[in-house]
Amino acid sequence: MASKTTINFDNEMEAALAELVAMDGTKKLAIKRSLLAEVKRRRRSQAILNMISSWEADEGPIDDEHLEWADTVLDRQGVDH
Repeated sequence: MASKTTINFDNEMEAALAELVAMDGTKKLAIKRSLLAEVKRRRRSQAILNMISSWEADEGPIDDEHLEWADTVLDRQGVDH
């Protein structure tokens, strides 16, 4: 079932929407795609956190040496963390 929602945008949100419309063609399509993309991103993030918790429950906490290694790999790949 479809539903309708009203959202008030400030200037920053209007600019962001305009940028998305330039890529997606219409406001409606831009908002739908962005909403779905954000839900998928959050699900992936939660799945990773769940996987880490499960791994630590079985193997113990991740040690500092491994965390430093992971930071080095992320730095080499240009990932902000």
